[in-house]
Amino acid sequence: MPPETATETNPPPSVNPPEKLKTPPNSTTPKVASTPLNQGTAHNSRARTKMSMNINDHIQFIEEDLRGSPVVEFQGMLKALLALLYIREIEPTLKEKDEGAAQGHDAAKKFADNHYNILIAEAIKFSNDKRSADLKNDLRDAFRSKLETTRYPHIIGGLNSILCHFQNVEIGQLEASNDSVFMVNDPVPIKSADVSASGDDDYSLALSDGSPRITKRKPDFVTPRLQWLQKLMPDNKDFGLDDWVTTVCRDSEDVLAARKEASKEGIRLSWNDITQCWEVKAGKTLDEAHLAFLNKRFDNENILVTPDKEAMRAANKKGKKTHNTQIKSMEFINKRTMELRSGGHSKAKKRSCEDDSEVSRKKLKPDGSSGNAGASGSDGPTASVESRASSSSSSGKPTPEVQCGFYGVELLRSSWDRTHAIVMLLDNERLSLRWHDSQGCIATTPIDIVAQLPLLVAMIVLFQRFGKRMQGAVGWSLQAEVDGENLEYSLPDDARSGWELKGRRLVTATPLVPSEVQVAAPPPPPASSRNRARRTAANLEQVKTELKPRNDLFFKLSWREESRDNEAYIVETAKERAKHYLGNRAGDVLNHLPNIKHSKNDPLFSTGLIRGFLDTSKNGARVPSFMLSEKLYKLDDVEPADIVARLWEIIRCLYLLWQIGIAHGDVSYWNLMIRKNNNGAYGVVNDFDLATIMTPGQASPTKQGFERTGTKPFMAIALLQAELGEVIQRRWAHDLESVIWCLAWYVLVVVVDWQEGTYRQVGLLKRDWVARAGLKGLPTEHRTGTEHLWTPLTKAAYRWNQRQDDVANGYSEYSDKTNIELIHSFLPCPKRPGGEEWDWMDFKVKEEDIRKEDRVFVKTE
Repeated sequence: MPPETATETNPPPSVNPPEKLKTPPNSTTPKVASTPLNQGTAHNSRARTKMSMNINDHIQFIEEDLRGSPVVEFQGMLKALLALLYIREIEPTLKEKDEGAAQGHDAAKKFADNHYNILIAEAIKFSNDKRSADLKNDLRDAFRSKLETTRYPHIIGGLNSILCHFQNVEIGQLEASNDSVFMVNDPVPIKSADVSASGDDDYSLALSDGSPRITKRKPDFVTPRLQWLQKLMPDNKDFGLDDWVTTVCRDSEDVLAARKEASKEGIRLSWNDITQCWEVKAGKTLDEAHLAFLNKRFDNENILVTPDKEAMRAANKKGKKTHNTQIKSMEFINKRTMELRSGGHSKAKKRSCEDDSEVSRKKLKPDGSSGNAGASGSDGPTASVESRASSSSSSGKPTPEVQCGFYGVELLRSSWDRTHAIVMLLDNERLSLRWHDSQGCIATTPIDIVAQLPLLVAMIVLFQRFGKRMQGAVGWSLQAEVDGENLEYSLPDDARSGWELKGRRLVTATPLVPSEVQVAAPPPPPASSRNRARRTAANLEQVKTELKPRNDLFFKLSWREESRDNEAYIVETAKERAKHYLGNRAGDVLNHLPNIKHSKNDPLFSTGLIRGFLDTSKNGARVPSFMLSEKLYKLDDVEPADIVARLWEIIRCLYLLWQIGIAHGDVSYWNLMIRKNNNGAYGVVNDFDLATIMTPGQASPTKQGFERTGTKPFMAIALLQAELGEVIQRRWAHDLESVIWCLAWYVLVVVVDWQEGTYRQVGLLKRDWVARAGLKGLPTEHRTGTEHLWTPLTKAAYRWNQRQDDVANGYSEYSDKTNIELIHSFLPCPKRPGGEEWDWMDFKVKEEDIRKEDRVFVKTE
């Protein structure tokens, strides 16, 4: 076979039967330790493969993503945000100025501790003097009402008063950005971008018929950028912060009217126009004794005291037991928080696995908003993200925690370069912060914004000093060296991640590059010596720069788990090993791998940074990985007469990859591609995000978390139906079975049943399909021209399922070659026109031939 740089010289293979395959020798494989089912599955797959119309399905997705989220102290979160601000915004600036900024985790923590003290001191000083009079009056007025809508203007006025008073105050090295204000949003809905839009080249998100392509949310408070307000009300473009605060607070009806009028011209507030949003819940008023905390003189100690703790102190002094429900609730919170930090669990019954939760099917409003009807009257604060969120599906409406999760999704996918989202939950007087990024949610314990007023002030002042990076809008500059050319490029406006709260958050698109184009010049002025200069200027205007798609390239941004190898490194390792171990047969791998032109990671935005500052687990930390590669084509572009040949090329490549120590781990319809060139079309195994590097000849990956990866509709039945805690080996047969499901998907165009439900439910549905498909006959809705594939496909799937059960039950030995022969007996592997066949299914790397550098050693506990 040709070397990597060459392509196969023969046209695509025909469909002639090959020579009889040889029977494989008996072999046994040692057991390999594995990890629980919920590791390496749910959020390593692509974005949601189907967007249901049922809001309960969306609620379940959010509940799954929130499950197990850590809860941290509010003050600790403020310090962590300060440390992250130093790492992402201050230190890079100092480096540019060559001021020799101290680097690393310790320097950031030192900065955070110092500035937290300054921040708290300024907040206490503000809360104790007359500058806070307006804020305190607004809070009193707000919490004397039970109605959310009555509270809105008072709370917004109070929050904006903090911005106004601190807009010119220096907080150490922190300068105010003053680029946003707080504004009441309810009842105006904010529409999301098309839920299927993550670039024209993303085929991972298939919408069901009639599914809404946009979502509508109504966060109670938002923080729009002043840039958007200026566009909304252009007559006020010269306004300063104080002017805009007056406008959104006192002239809120004018703002609402302007929004309605601007919407007629397509000017609407989008999720990308706001830096954060708030969910507000009201269910009780505060008594005067509680409001009296606003009159106390705050200091570093009493800002940590809430009415609950005050009551506990009084009870302890009297030696009496208290039955106050708030105290019991707070004791539960503290206990639950400690359990979450230590990885423990409460005694309350929880769903055993993220893959097998059931949801109530009560109907909800299409926009998924909870409105005022969901207000909680409980005196106790949120116990944990998980415990409160899990009640959504059973109650038929999203809890406040789940509603905040919905906002987090919208903010995260508002732009392709959004790194994180901050959502606030104000449940009566209790305020908690929710940080959302690709690794998941981090929630804080709630603070009492009346009794702990300086902490509220400190948080708002800190937010005011966030630059674009801390607001989550990075604005990455996209540059790459492609085939020796320095390339600057951008992405289409509709490029964004799919609908998911955490995980890889894949963004794919065709890059846009600057290109000079000829444009019609304006009519020249009359010929005269006086107008010569003008004629010259007119001629110069005939060329201008526009952005045009670079159709030979493909862009991908993936939030890769740091514990996994970089995709480009895996592909390059596969190519190098193929050349070494396969020699002149290396083309059977090289010609069927992606051609990656450029790859880069940005560790500055690792999700592990904030978790390191919070001393929570960094397991599963993710880092943004950028990649430019050769443009490939989807399987839909393959003619039915050629699909079997293309899939056999992919099967051969997958098998040889496994033999040289590369396990793909996520074979799906969207990861099997086609390369087109002058010599024909070839099947390509793409997307090695979830692949793992092994020792050549190794039967299963030994790295934890690599056993059950995959995309649900295409995962092997054994992986889908494995019991929680069951030891399982990831084998090449699982990837081969995925190819069968890809062929079924190709014939049927889409299989809705395999996208919905839990992993175990999908496994049962697949078993049922295998048993019945051949008897039912080819469905009416199928791909034209695939009629000849239906009978061999269903027979192959039926016999495959029988054989895998026999192997699992010990009636047959596991054999890759026997599995290949089984597929070949129903869907024959075509011969190559040139006749250069070889027994690739017999290929093994001998133990003595394995290079030292190719042996992978995995540490075990």
